[in-house]
Amino acid sequence: MAILVLSNPLPSAPFAAALRQAALGTPVWTEQDNPPPEAVEAILAWRMKPGILPRYPNLRVLCSTGAGVEKLLVDDLPEHVPLTRVVDPMQGIEIAQYVVAQTLRFTRDMALYAEQQAHAEWARHPVRTAVRCRVGVMGLGAVGQAIARAFLPLGYPVGGWSRTPREVPGVATFAGNDELPQFLSQADILVCALPLTGETRGLLNHHTLAQLPRGAFVINVGRGEQLVEPDLRALLDGGYLAGAALDVFEREPPPPDNWVWSHPQVVATPHIAAQASFDTVAQQCVDALCRARDGLPQPLAVNRSAGY
Repeated sequence: MAILVLSNPLPSAPFAAALRQAALGTPVWTEQDNPPPEAVEAILAWRMKPGILPRYPNLRVLCSTGAGVEKLLVDDLPEHVPLTRVVDPMQGIEIAQYVVAQTLRFTRDMALYAEQQAHAEWARHPVRTAVRCRVGVMGLGAVGQAIARAFLPLGYPVGGWSRTPREVPGVATFAGNDELPQFLSQADILVCALPLTGETRGLLNHHTLAQLPRGAFVINVGRGEQLVEPDLRALLDGGYLAGAALDVFEREPPPPDNWVWSHPQVVATPHIAAQASFDTVAQQCVDALCRARDGLPQPLAVNRSAGY
């Protein structure tokens, strides 16, 4: 029995080595190996096309290579096969670092000073103090909470919004659609760290973004499909929003003619806010397979109806 890695391109040599080391003798195959379908017990993948999973009659577990699972929620995923996600504490820390860096770049006018340096210009500008810049984090899972906590020692007032009520020490929390407008109205820096679900797809649209204070800055480290890019552009070009930092996009990479590449108020990065450790992904996949073999609960299994 074996683990099958479905990825395009093929897994890198370091990742393949980490997986084989964690597997402790269980064969690890890729599609190129053309494995016998009946031998596959676990599949490790980032995305899945319909019609693939029924080929593997002895599949015990489907493992995501990342924290998100939306690209694996295909209709033909058998009910008895758990879908697990990666939980890597370092991912939350790395994403928090990215968000803080983009916030400081905006609030401390780093782009402006870089431009001045290019022209040998020495000019100081008023500092926007942290206590007057409110951070709002959408999504209070492990990643969202890590982001919120990172801002507290820096002096930023922090709010957080989630689908269901959460308590986070030091953070003003809001929950549900009824409290979303109040949350948005207090977010000078809006950070999206939500999972992609039917409810969050397109959530960052003109209606919601226009409820932010004038001059707000938007950071998306959730999923590209949550942001309606033309609506963001309209609010930037109209002067209502001051800028955005986008690490995720509906289409990755964005087409060469996509406006985000050249817009002066947008920072676009290639989905690098965090990258899961090869060792963590490998070990959690092997652990999930061992639990499936022994009939044990899967602590990293997602709630399919919730989408995360």
